[in-house]
Amino acid sequence: MNWKTDLKLSDLDAATAIEVVCKRCGLARYETPAQLITQEGFSNLYLDEVEYTLHCQDRFCRGGVRISLIHDDKNEGFVGGMA
Repeated sequence: MNWKTDLKLSDLDAATAIEVVCKRCGLARYETPAQLITQEGFSNLYLDEVEYTLHCQDRFCRGGVRISLIHDDKNEGFVGGMA
């Protein structure tokens, strides 16, 4: 069990960025849940199923992809330092 098997695509906020990176060629792109839900059959999928269904957009590669969520924490400060 991990976060990809626990979360559905519809559970995410519509503005959440999802990074999609090809495992074969490294081509990266960014999608939102709103963009993916509009595709046929994606509305009830868990994130691991979305990752399995997506593929590289390069027409010559078509490799499998890895997805990750992008968190934009602009208010995060420096935690470390010298004592």
